[in-house]
Amino acid sequence: MLFYEDVKQLFPHTRGVELTGMVFKAVSPLPHVKLEKGLFIPLDSQMKLFDSISNGAVASLWKRSETVPLFVPNHFPLFLVDDVHTAYQELIHFYNQKNKEEKWEIMTMFICNSESDLKTAMNEENLEDMDQGKKGGE
Repeated sequence: MLFYEDVKQLFPHTRGVELTGMVFKAVSPLPHVKLEKGLFIPLDSQMKLFDSISNGAVASLWKRSETVPLFVPNHFPLFLVDDVHTAYQELIHFYNQKNKEEKWEIMTMFICNSESDLKTAMNEENLEDMDQGKKGGE
């Protein structure tokens, strides 16, 4: 499971409220998918954040140099990063390592648009684990 504190540990610069104890049920760069208690990753357009919030995102990564749109609520947590793509890769690597150490009954879903998006976000080592049918924690 991916907790707010995990993401805060990786990306300590934030804006908005702290959601201590919050579990992210999903992580995705796709603004149109249902992201109940989700963490949105704005890989291609920061403006898609509005759609992701409408679809249940409760937090997002955000490029530090970009202006936060006026529609974003003041309390909405943003993890400020220098590069969203790099941060997404770090997040996936962290989650993969964490799940090798612990077993969870409920996992956070990482939702990608296509296999090429998944390959972009993950390194070959992680893909080999997936090809062998391993689940997080096994």
